Amino acid sequence: MKALRITDYGQISMESVNRPVPGEGEVLVKVAAASINPVDWKIANGDLAVLVNQPLPLTLGWDMAGEVLELGANVNAFNVGDRVFAMPVIGYDGAFTEYCIVKECHLAKAPISVDLVAAAALPLVSLTSWQAMFNAGQLEAGQRVLIHAGAGGVGHIAIQLAKAKGAVVITTTSEANAEFVAQLGADEIINYKEVDFETALANAKVDMVFDTLGGETQFRSLNVLKRAGKLVSITGLTPETEAKANILGISAEFVFVQANGEQLRQVAELVDTGQLTVNVAQTFCFEDITTAFDISAQGRVRGKLVMKI
Repeated sequence: MKALRITDYGQISMESVNRPVPGEGEVLVKVAAASINPVDWKIANGDLAVLVNQPLPLTLGWDMAGEVLELGANVNAFNVGDRVFAMPVIGYDGAFTEYCIVKECHLAKAPISVDLVAAAALPLVSLTSWQAMFNAGQLEAGQRVLIHAGAGGVGHIAIQLAKAKGAVVITTTSEANAEFVAQLGADEIINYKEVDFETALANAKVDMVFDTLGGETQFRSLNVLKRAGKLVSITGLTPETEAKANILGISAEFVFVQANGEQLRQVAELVDTGQLTVNVAQTFCFEDITTAFDISAQGRVRGKLVMKI
Protein backbone atom coordinates (compact mmCIF):
# COMPACT_ATOMS: atom_id res chain seq x y z
CA MET A 1 0.00 0.00 0.00
CA LYS A 2 1.03 3.63 -0.43
CA ALA A 3 1.92 5.73 2.61
CA LEU A 4 3.26 9.24 3.17
CA ARG A 5 6.13 8.86 5.60
CA ILE A 6 8.98 10.76 7.15
CA THR A 7 12.29 8.93 7.14
CA ASP A 8 14.08 11.86 8.74
CA TYR A 9 12.87 15.24 9.96
CA GLY A 10 11.95 17.46 7.04
CA GLN A 11 11.96 14.58 4.56
CA ILE A 12 8.52 13.39 3.42
CA SER A 13 8.23 10.68 0.79
CA MET A 14 5.66 8.37 -0.73
CA GLU A 15 6.58 4.79 0.07
CA SER A 16 5.23 1.34 -0.64
CA VAL A 17 4.76 -0.59 2.62
CA ASN A 18 3.06 -3.81 3.65
CA ARG A 19 -0.59 -3.60 4.59
CA PRO A 20 -0.82 -3.96 8.38
CA VAL A 21 -2.66 -6.79 10.12
CA PRO A 22 -4.91 -5.89 13.07
CA GLY A 23 -3.95 -7.43 16.41
CA GLU A 24 -6.14 -8.05 19.43
CA GLY A 25 -8.50 -5.15 20.06
CA GLU A 26 -7.54 -3.48 16.77
CA VAL A 27 -9.41 -2.65 13.57
CA LEU A 28 -8.07 -2.30 10.03
CA VAL A 29 -9.72 0.64 8.26
CA LYS A 30 -9.66 1.33 4.52
CA VAL A 31 -9.00 5.07 4.63
CA ALA A 32 -11.27 7.28 2.52
CA ALA A 33 -9.95 10.63 3.73
CA ALA A 34 -7.51 12.03 6.27
CA SER A 35 -7.43 15.54 7.64
CA ILE A 36 -4.34 17.76 7.69
CA ASN A 37 -3.50 19.44 10.99
CA PRO A 38 -0.58 21.54 12.30
CA VAL A 39 0.58 18.55 14.34
CA ASP A 40 1.41 16.78 11.06
CA TRP A 41 3.92 19.30 9.76
CA LYS A 42 5.24 20.01 13.25
CA ILE A 43 6.07 16.33 13.71
CA ALA A 44 7.45 16.13 10.17
CA ASN A 45 9.79 19.04 10.98
CA GLY A 46 10.83 17.55 14.31
CA ASP A 47 9.23 20.39 16.29
CA LEU A 48 7.44 18.00 18.65
CA ALA A 49 10.20 15.42 19.09
CA VAL A 50 10.50 16.19 22.81
CA LEU A 51 6.75 15.96 23.41
CA VAL A 52 5.75 13.07 21.15
CA ASN A 53 7.16 9.57 20.88
CA GLN A 54 7.82 9.35 17.15
CA PRO A 55 10.11 6.53 16.00
CA LEU A 56 11.20 6.88 12.40
CA PRO A 57 10.22 6.08 9.72
CA LEU A 58 6.71 7.21 10.56
CA THR A 59 3.46 7.47 8.58
CA LEU A 60 1.89 10.89 9.13
CA GLY A 61 -1.78 11.77 9.61
CA TRP A 62 -3.83 11.55 12.81
CA ASP A 63 -7.35 12.33 11.62
CA MET A 64 -9.24 9.89 9.45
CA ALA A 65 -12.48 8.33 8.23
CA GLY A 66 -13.10 5.21 6.22
CA GLU A 67 -14.62 1.75 6.16
CA VAL A 68 -13.85 -1.21 8.43
CA LEU A 69 -12.03 -3.85 6.39
CA GLU A 70 -10.85 -6.37 8.98
CA LEU A 71 -11.30 -7.02 12.72
CA GLY A 72 -8.68 -8.19 15.14
CA ALA A 73 -9.42 -10.66 17.93
CA ASN A 74 -11.97 -9.64 20.57
CA VAL A 75 -13.33 -6.64 18.67
CA ASN A 76 -17.06 -6.49 19.40
CA ALA A 77 -18.31 -2.98 18.73
CA PHE A 78 -17.74 -2.89 14.96
CA ASN A 79 -18.44 -4.95 11.87
CA VAL A 80 -16.76 -5.20 8.49
CA GLY A 81 -18.22 -2.48 6.28
CA ASP A 82 -18.97 0.02 9.07
CA ARG A 83 -18.29 3.68 8.26
CA VAL A 84 -15.97 4.92 11.01
CA PHE A 85 -13.83 7.86 12.05
CA ALA A 86 -10.99 8.20 14.52
CA MET A 87 -7.89 9.99 15.72
CA PRO A 88 -5.10 7.38 15.76
CA VAL A 89 -2.56 7.79 18.55
CA ILE A 90 -0.27 10.70 17.68
CA GLY A 91 3.35 9.63 17.24
CA TYR A 92 2.52 6.17 15.91
CA ASP A 93 1.80 5.28 12.29
CA GLY A 94 -1.12 7.40 11.12
CA ALA A 95 -3.64 7.73 8.32
CA PHE A 96 -1.86 9.29 5.34
CA THR A 97 -2.08 5.86 3.79
CA GLU A 98 -4.54 3.49 2.15
CA TYR A 99 -5.10 1.29 5.21
CA CYS A 100 -4.75 2.23 8.86
CA ILE A 101 -4.79 0.30 12.15
CA VAL A 102 -6.90 1.86 14.92
CA LYS A 103 -7.59 0.54 18.41
CA GLU A 104 -11.24 -0.33 18.95
CA CYS A 105 -11.44 2.01 21.95
CA HIS A 106 -10.29 4.92 19.78
CA LEU A 107 -12.80 4.31 16.99
CA ALA A 108 -16.40 5.46 16.54
CA LYS A 109 -19.04 5.06 13.88
CA ALA A 110 -18.97 8.06 11.57
CA PRO A 111 -21.90 10.50 11.54
CA ILE A 112 -24.49 9.28 9.07
CA SER A 113 -25.45 12.78 7.93
CA VAL A 114 -22.09 13.72 6.36
CA ASP A 115 -19.73 12.12 3.86
CA LEU A 116 -16.41 10.58 4.87
CA VAL A 117 -14.44 13.65 3.73
CA ALA A 118 -16.27 15.79 6.29
CA ALA A 119 -16.09 13.02 8.89
CA ALA A 120 -12.31 12.88 8.48
CA ALA A 121 -12.06 16.58 9.37
CA LEU A 122 -13.72 16.12 12.75
CA PRO A 123 -11.83 13.85 15.17
CA LEU A 124 -8.69 15.73 16.18
CA VAL A 125 -10.23 19.18 16.42
CA SER A 126 -13.36 17.88 18.17
CA LEU A 127 -11.37 15.90 20.72
CA THR A 128 -9.01 18.82 21.26
CA SER A 129 -11.90 21.20 21.93
CA TRP A 130 -13.82 18.70 24.05
CA GLN A 131 -10.87 17.80 26.27
CA ALA A 132 -9.71 21.40 26.65
CA MET A 133 -13.07 22.99 27.43
CA PHE A 134 -14.98 20.20 29.18
CA ASN A 135 -12.36 17.94 30.78
CA ALA A 136 -9.72 20.52 31.72
CA GLY A 137 -11.79 23.71 31.70
CA GLN A 138 -14.94 22.21 33.23
CA LEU A 139 -16.99 24.62 31.14
CA GLU A 140 -20.64 24.77 32.22
CA ALA A 141 -23.88 26.21 30.86
CA GLY A 142 -24.13 29.95 31.42
CA GLN A 143 -20.40 30.52 31.74
CA ARG A 144 -18.55 32.95 29.49
CA VAL A 145 -15.71 31.51 27.40
CA LEU A 146 -13.25 33.35 25.18
CA ILE A 147 -12.12 31.20 22.24
CA HIS A 148 -9.18 32.63 20.33
CA ALA A 149 -9.03 32.24 16.53
CA GLY A 150 -12.64 31.20 16.17
CA ALA A 151 -12.53 30.60 12.41
CA GLY A 152 -9.68 28.09 12.57
CA GLY A 153 -9.84 24.32 12.59
CA VAL A 154 -10.06 23.99 16.36
CA GLY A 155 -11.81 27.32 16.94
CA HIS A 156 -14.80 26.77 14.66
CA ILE A 157 -15.53 23.43 16.31
CA ALA A 158 -14.95 24.80 19.82
CA ILE A 159 -17.51 27.56 19.28
CA GLN A 160 -20.19 25.02 18.40
CA LEU A 161 -19.35 22.62 21.22
CA ALA A 162 -19.41 25.45 23.75
CA LYS A 163 -22.79 26.62 22.44
CA ALA A 164 -24.15 23.06 22.62
CA LYS A 165 -23.09 23.06 26.28
CA GLY A 166 -25.02 26.30 26.84
CA ALA A 167 -22.05 28.61 27.32
CA VAL A 168 -21.83 32.23 26.22
CA VAL A 169 -19.17 32.33 23.51
CA ILE A 170 -16.82 35.22 22.74
CA THR A 171 -14.30 34.78 19.95
CA THR A 172 -11.54 36.66 18.20
CA THR A 173 -11.31 36.65 14.42
CA SER A 174 -10.81 38.95 11.43
CA GLU A 175 -13.56 41.01 9.83
CA ALA A 176 -13.49 38.63 6.85
CA ASN A 177 -14.52 35.74 9.11
CA ALA A 178 -16.99 37.61 11.32
CA GLU A 179 -20.09 36.37 9.50
CA PHE A 180 -18.73 32.81 9.49
CA VAL A 181 -18.25 32.65 13.28
CA ALA A 182 -21.59 34.37 13.85
CA GLN A 183 -23.29 31.61 11.89
CA LEU A 184 -21.53 29.08 14.12
CA GLY A 185 -23.18 30.69 17.14
CA ALA A 186 -20.62 33.12 18.58
CA ASP A 187 -22.39 35.58 20.88
CA GLU A 188 -19.69 38.26 20.78
CA ILE A 189 -17.12 38.73 18.04
CA ILE A 190 -13.92 40.71 18.53
CA ASN A 191 -12.12 41.85 15.38
CA TYR A 192 -8.58 41.40 16.64
CA LYS A 193 -7.17 43.64 13.91
CA GLU A 194 -9.14 46.64 15.13
CA VAL A 195 -10.09 45.97 18.76
CA ASP A 196 -7.85 44.85 21.62
CA PHE A 197 -9.54 41.90 23.31
CA GLU A 198 -8.33 43.01 26.75
CA THR A 199 -10.05 46.36 26.27
CA ALA A 200 -13.21 44.76 24.91
CA LEU A 201 -13.52 42.48 27.95
CA ALA A 202 -12.24 44.86 30.62
CA ASN A 203 -15.67 45.25 32.27
CA ALA A 204 -17.07 41.79 31.53
CA LYS A 205 -14.45 39.23 32.40
CA VAL A 206 -14.79 35.59 31.40
CA ASP A 207 -14.85 32.27 33.24
CA MET A 208 -12.56 30.48 30.79
CA VAL A 209 -10.12 31.22 28.00
CA PHE A 210 -9.42 28.58 25.36
CA ASP A 211 -5.95 29.52 24.10
CA THR A 212 -5.16 28.24 20.61
CA LEU A 213 -2.43 30.79 19.84
CA GLY A 214 0.08 30.90 22.71
CA GLY A 215 2.75 33.54 23.09
CA GLU A 216 1.78 37.10 24.03
CA THR A 217 -1.91 36.36 23.42
CA GLN A 218 -1.80 33.63 26.04
CA PHE A 219 -0.12 35.86 28.62
CA ARG A 220 -2.48 38.77 28.01
CA SER A 221 -5.50 36.48 28.22
CA LEU A 222 -4.95 36.14 31.97
CA ASN A 223 -6.12 39.75 32.30
CA VAL A 224 -9.62 38.99 31.01
CA LEU A 225 -10.29 36.09 33.39
CA LYS A 226 -12.26 36.26 36.58
CA ARG A 227 -10.43 35.27 39.74
CA ALA A 228 -10.51 31.47 39.96
CA GLY A 229 -11.09 31.40 36.21
CA LYS A 230 -9.40 28.88 33.92
CA LEU A 231 -6.99 29.27 31.04
CA VAL A 232 -6.58 26.12 28.97
CA SER A 233 -3.94 26.11 26.25
CA ILE A 234 -3.16 23.69 23.44
CA THR A 235 0.15 25.40 22.65
CA GLY A 236 1.95 24.87 25.96
CA LEU A 237 2.28 27.26 28.90
CA THR A 238 5.09 29.78 29.17
CA PRO A 239 6.83 30.25 32.55
CA GLU A 240 5.55 33.84 32.53
CA THR A 241 1.96 32.66 32.15
CA GLU A 242 2.30 30.10 34.94
CA ALA A 243 3.84 32.63 37.31
CA LYS A 244 1.22 35.30 36.67
CA ALA A 245 -1.62 32.79 36.88
CA ASN A 246 -0.47 31.79 40.35
CA ILE A 247 -0.42 35.42 41.45
CA LEU A 248 -3.92 36.06 40.07
CA GLY A 249 -5.45 32.88 41.46
CA ILE A 250 -6.16 31.52 37.98
CA SER A 251 -5.89 27.88 36.90
CA ALA A 252 -3.67 27.47 33.83
CA GLU A 253 -3.36 24.10 32.11
CA PHE A 254 -1.82 22.68 28.95
CA VAL A 255 -3.80 19.99 27.10
CA PHE A 256 -2.38 17.63 24.48
CA VAL A 257 -5.19 15.79 22.74
CA GLN A 258 -5.73 12.09 23.41
CA ALA A 259 -7.57 9.53 21.27
CA ASN A 260 -11.02 8.72 22.66
CA GLY A 261 -13.71 6.72 20.88
CA GLU A 262 -16.48 7.44 23.38
CA GLN A 263 -16.08 11.20 23.00
CA LEU A 264 -16.15 10.76 19.22
CA ARG A 265 -19.41 8.84 19.55
CA GLN A 266 -20.90 11.87 21.27
CA VAL A 267 -19.43 14.16 18.60
CA ALA A 268 -21.16 12.05 15.92
CA GLU A 269 -24.47 12.48 17.74
CA LEU A 270 -24.02 16.25 17.76
CA VAL A 271 -23.33 16.22 14.02
CA ASP A 272 -26.37 14.07 13.27
CA THR A 273 -28.65 16.26 15.41
CA GLY A 274 -27.49 19.39 13.59
CA GLN A 275 -25.59 20.91 16.52
CA LEU A 276 -22.13 20.57 14.98
CA THR A 277 -20.82 21.11 11.45
CA VAL A 278 -17.30 21.10 10.06
CA ASN A 279 -16.09 23.43 7.33
CA VAL A 280 -13.82 21.72 4.79
CA ALA A 281 -11.94 24.60 3.23
CA GLN A 282 -9.95 22.62 0.66
CA THR A 283 -9.19 19.04 -0.38
CA PHE A 284 -5.93 17.57 -1.65
CA CYS A 285 -4.46 14.36 -3.01
CA PHE A 286 -1.30 12.56 -1.83
CA GLU A 287 0.90 14.46 -4.24
CA ASP A 288 -0.20 17.82 -2.82
CA ILE A 289 1.10 17.23 0.69
CA THR A 290 3.83 19.89 0.60
CA THR A 291 1.37 22.51 -0.65
CA ALA A 292 -1.16 21.49 1.99
CA PHE A 293 1.43 21.76 4.77
CA ASP A 294 2.46 25.21 3.54
CA ILE A 295 -1.17 26.41 3.56
CA SER A 296 -1.75 24.98 7.03
CA ALA A 297 1.41 26.62 8.39
CA GLN A 298 0.20 30.05 7.27
CA GLY A 299 -2.55 29.85 9.89
CA ARG A 300 -5.25 31.39 7.73
CA VAL A 301 -7.44 28.37 6.99
CA ARG A 302 -11.16 28.74 7.62
CA GLY A 303 -11.97 25.32 9.04
CA LYS A 304 -10.08 22.24 7.85
CA LEU A 305 -7.92 20.85 5.07
CA VAL A 306 -8.58 17.26 4.00
CA MET A 307 -6.66 14.74 1.91
CA LYS A 308 -8.73 12.33 -0.18
CA ILE A 309 -7.11 8.91 -0.22
